[in-house]
Amino acid sequence: MAATSTGTPGALEAAQHYNDDWRGWPVRPHDQPHPVRGSFLDPRPDRVLGATYHNGVDVAVRDDRPEPGAPPRRTHRVYAIEGGRVEEASKPGVRGLVDIGHFRYEHVDARVQVGERIEPGQPIGWTCFDTWHVHLGERLITPDGRKHWINPLRMGGKVQPTVDHAYPKIAEIRYYTPADPAWALRRIGNVVRLPDAGRRLDVRHLSGTVDVRVRASDPQSFLGWFNELPWLAAPHHPFRLSLTLVHLDSGRIVERRDVFRSAQYLTMPASQHYAPGTEQNLPANACLRHHETDSCAGIYWFRLYPAPYWNTARLPNGRYRIRVRVWDSKGNTSKRDSDLTISN
Repeated sequence: MAATSTGTPGALEAAQHYNDDWRGWPVRPHDQPHPVRGSFLDPRPDRVLGATYHNGVDVAVRDDRPEPGAPPRRTHRVYAIEGGRVEEASKPGVRGLVDIGHFRYEHVDARVQVGERIEPGQPIGWTCFDTWHVHLGERLITPDGRKHWINPLRMGGKVQPTVDHAYPKIAEIRYYTPADPAWALRRIGNVVRLPDAGRRLDVRHLSGTVDVRVRASDPQSFLGWFNELPWLAAPHHPFRLSLTLVHLDSGRIVERRDVFRSAQYLTMPASQHYAPGTEQNLPANACLRHHETDSCAGIYWFRLYPAPYWNTARLPNGRYRIRVRVWDSKGNTSKRDSDLTISN
């Protein structure tokens, strides 16, 4: 996939154009929302980089309740949400993938072949037992031919209807000396965490280069069958996060910008988007085995100023306020303020 152009990280570069007007979900019922556990841009392990980003969303299915007619070790039918030619498909009988139109369906047992013409709503495969989801990825092809992964749950996409009445949360804003630790694994499973690092600073006396970190998340109001297995419910990566920096004595806005959006795949290193303290949530199968002793949910810490971080020496000494605002994909928003003093 191609690199993102300059501007707000994660902003959509171009409008998406689909092959048809069908809207719905890739599992039944198509016209009702389904719980999603793995969100777009969640941290994921990478053998070379330590961690990278989740390039789609994980639409949950109940592996403990296979639908009628499911073959052995398979649980739920997967359906195309856009028509088109099958560009790629794994051989039947394996846990693989299917590419049709702008969409990729992963962790599925494909029941279509390359070259077939598929209509939207047509079954294309089965989910696999003990996976508990179908991974749905969406590609954007820009007018100059570049391809990007984009968020299937953004507003205006094909996955509809969606329900989210819960407001995103900003738990806290902290200030640290810059630190760039290596990604490590959580105690359970092939699941990453970015270990705590850096010395926490006193907001009353900030100077030099500062790593500003915010803990934020997007709780989900629609849980569906997660209500019966509540430990599977997990907050999502926020859709948008912005900061405003105000000089308090004068009231002057010193800086205002979007820190990121989660409409399009990021190209910055995951260790710069995420801050130390971040943890990936446990996959469903590990959560079901260990929820009584370990937290299944992930933790999102973000850097407001990726490297080279925030150089406070560029500003006059004095009192300032950082306001962080966060949105979900439905437009629900929350904010949090943090007052500080620069003393260089």
